[in-house]
Amino acid sequence: MKRVLLVAFLAASFMAPGAFAQAWPERPVHLVVPFTPGGNVDVVARIVAQGMADDLKQSVVVENKPGANAAIGAEYVARAKPDGYTVLLGTSETHALNPHLRKSLPYEPLKDLPAVGIVDRFPFSLVVSTSLGAKDLRGFVAYAKANPGKLNFASWGNGSSSQIAFDQIEQVTGMDLVHVPFQGAAPAIAAVAAGNVQAFVVPLSVAQPQAAEGRVKLLAVTSDKREAAAPDVPTAREQGVPVSISGWHVLAVPAGTPPEVMQRLNHALDAANANARVKAQLLKAGVQPVSSSIEEAQKMVKDEYRRWGEVARKAGLKPQ
Repeated sequence: MKRVLLVAFLAASFMAPGAFAQAWPERPVHLVVPFTPGGNVDVVARIVAQGMADDLKQSVVVENKPGANAAIGAEYVARAKPDGYTVLLGTSETHALNPHLRKSLPYEPLKDLPAVGIVDRFPFSLVVSTSLGAKDLRGFVAYAKANPGKLNFASWGNGSSSQIAFDQIEQVTGMDLVHVPFQGAAPAIAAVAAGNVQAFVVPLSVAQPQAAEGRVKLLAVTSDKREAAAPDVPTAREQGVPVSISGWHVLAVPAGTPPEVMQRLNHALDAANANARVKAQLLKAGVQPVSSSIEEAQKMVKDEYRRWGEVARKAGLKPQ
């Protein structure tokens, strides 16, 4: 009888993880977006959430928890129960920038918010006010260098990737502009369109509608090669500014989340990005869906943590 019970116990032990993974999720999953509704991050989250819901056979509810350069939403997820039901749409701010710019960050991104998959990558672009009359990036750089400290550049927040990206362009070109942070990309690009701010590094998908209407001048994309979505827009490298800046999103979970659940989330994300409908919506939103393993996602985040940290250091930005 003891031998029979031991065999049954061992069999149950081996079967338990698989059974748990098959049973999960038993209720809706909450996807936390650390930015305001309506922006690039929020749009991507809602598209991916629907695709993941189809695979998980459960609702994926998007929750916006903005503030503190995405740290509020990130901390909320880091402190959540590690059961897979609270997931973060992580960004360069949550995982690669905040640790280098804030002295008392209430979470450690690489330790407390491990990535389970890469959602996408997307290009940045440089737009300027039409009032400047700049026809290309070289012309804008020349004008800015002739007027040091007299022009402004926008970002969607202190310590945001849009600020650090422009800082990197300043480092390479020798320009000197004054930083003006806004609460989101929408008010920032509106300020450029109104001529209140002269420049802004912003996702290409945000820049294109404004440029098409003649409200801003789209000077360059910051990717390694021209984008299929904007083939007539030259890269910064083509115009003598050797920078390569792109954005990304990842799915991340609280530390201690069971490996089986992390793998299930990774599978659901890959299934969503492979779905023709979801892929088309993401491409329309200006991002390139990505398929990755958990290990690939975590390596990418570590690499970006180091890369953005170096950019922040060279820009002279110190933790506050």
